[in-house]
Amino acid sequence: MQFPLQTRTPGEIARHASQHALLNGIIKEVGIPQNLLSHHWPAHRQGLPHTDKGWPLQIAWSPTLSLFVLVDRHSALGVHAYVSELYLRRPTDPRWRPAQTAELVAALLEDGPWRDAFPNPEFRDQVLLSQRVMEDILSRADQSDRRSERPERHPLGDYASSEQGLWFGHPNHPTPKARQWPEDLPDAGVACSPESGIATRLHQFSFPAEGLRINSNGPSPQELLQQAADQAADSADDRVVLAMHPIQAELFRRSPQVAPYLADGRIRDLGASGFEAVPTASMRTWYLEDHPWFIKGSLNVRITNCVRKNAWYELASTLVIDRIMAQLVEAGDPALKRLEVAREPATLHWTPSDGDADGQDPEVRRWFCEQTGIILRDNFCRRFGAERCLLSATVFARDTQLTPMVLDLVGRSYGVGPADSSDDQRLDWFRAYLKTLVEPVLALYFRHGIVVEPHLQNCVLVHQQGRPQRMLLRDFEGTKLTADLGVDWLAGETLDPRVRQSMVYSREKGWNRIAYCLLLNHLAEAILALSWQRPALADDLWDATADELARVRDRLSEMSQASPGSATPELDALLAGDALPCKTNLKLRLMAQADRHAEYVRLPSPWRAVSSPRREVAHG
Repeated sequence: MQFPLQTRTPGEIARHASQHALLNGIIKEVGIPQNLLSHHWPAHRQGLPHTDKGWPLQIAWSPTLSLFVLVDRHSALGVHAYVSELYLRRPTDPRWRPAQTAELVAALLEDGPWRDAFPNPEFRDQVLLSQRVMEDILSRADQSDRRSERPERHPLGDYASSEQGLWFGHPNHPTPKARQWPEDLPDAGVACSPESGIATRLHQFSFPAEGLRINSNGPSPQELLQQAADQAADSADDRVVLAMHPIQAELFRRSPQVAPYLADGRIRDLGASGFEAVPTASMRTWYLEDHPWFIKGSLNVRITNCVRKNAWYELASTLVIDRIMAQLVEAGDPALKRLEVAREPATLHWTPSDGDADGQDPEVRRWFCEQTGIILRDNFCRRFGAERCLLSATVFARDTQLTPMVLDLVGRSYGVGPADSSDDQRLDWFRAYLKTLVEPVLALYFRHGIVVEPHLQNCVLVHQQGRPQRMLLRDFEGTKLTADLGVDWLAGETLDPRVRQSMVYSREKGWNRIAYCLLLNHLAEAILALSWQRPALADDLWDATADELARVRDRLSEMSQASPGSATPELDALLAGDALPCKTNLKLRLMAQADRHAEYVRLPSPWRAVSSPRREVAHG
């Protein structure tokens, strides 16, 4: 069973992908928690397809709006493939009709449980923008392939290709490709979008050297400065050069705070004089082949849910977490033997000097810090080889026809075609994948009080001819420490109270983040992709996940003899059938809230008894 059932236009594929992302949020965040779903055909079937392929799924969104779609399985978690159009109907409608995205969003806003809670007035436009970006990505890819403008690059061919091949973004976010570039920069979406597959020169500015701040956990400041930007663009002894994302540079030079500095020459605009780099899927992190570092700059543009600037307190916390990770790697904890990290040992930024009137204003200093701030991240491709590193988000994502790409990688590891791998081969591959991921993430939490965010876009799979070997975790500015154990790592650190506050999570909040990212964001999507057109295989994949979780729990319990703090009560409850936390991405966007305000709803355990122990999926 495959959807789309036939080749569609880029616009149709984009519509389906956009609606599927919306449906994922509707089902997980509202439908299941509020018991709005039913798996049977409605009494009134006019307008619906006449087929026995797929499970009927109705969503009683409100007394005046119902949704209907066919899915490939009955999943307690709402993790399934959609195998039909999405239909909607109001009680007065004579028939069901295929949903257009604009109408769907309007109906959701009008009839949803938040209609009295002042929903985000930009939500509809953000959803439609995301869909248009998807269509544009697919159209450009199609045109490029036909004209052979560049060598064909498969998204799972090498690291850069995987960063550039995430066509549809986060599958559980309502606006996965929304990019609110400045409206008067029409070419921004091409030059700065990873899916374009092109390298772009970074924009550079020259600043008075006395305002430069470099913080490092080892590398020399002069070496870091030379590697962060092309200093030859302004060789004056009293000047330093910093690079920016081209869109950030445009926003920066338009800012009224910057205008007097540009006018009197204290800041010099050097234009597109920087290194030529490839934008990664995060949009603000740049990859330079054979360069020591990724360059991660600020970007004051809303991408999906957040404005992607380097907050001043995150610049500080990144270095603290980097020091902690370095100590952990050096200590050789056996539970972390499979852990690979992309170190982030340095940050750079510029602020007006103390002798400048603006430099005496803390708010002005913080503003310039966040505008110019750069994080340097270890280029792990130089360690493992770019051909062996793949963004996990792309590994389990869909190609331009909405087919999972991981099947190609599985086939590669067994020397068979993408459609020819057996159930046993897919299961064996998945077990190898689990061993690279689960133990390091849980050991960091239970043994060390460190809350990483192991969602698909924060993980890089290191493979050998398609076979999972290692998992690399990255993105330290989002890493947190638990208040009961992890906070001990801050002993001896002199931190601004706001920095410390931003780093500390309650144990419960930390577990919610890990359980959601690891199980629902990451492994549930992996299982869905690997069980493509074989929904019954999902049972065995979920069982393999439970086996690995149980193995890790037993291993951590053995280690707790010498470290009593590493007991695993949350993991024990999970394996006993406790509900899973699901982050409310849809509600965040509807309420126009920042990601830090995320809440969690509860979804049924994939291992609770349905018709037999540890069976998540029931099949017709």
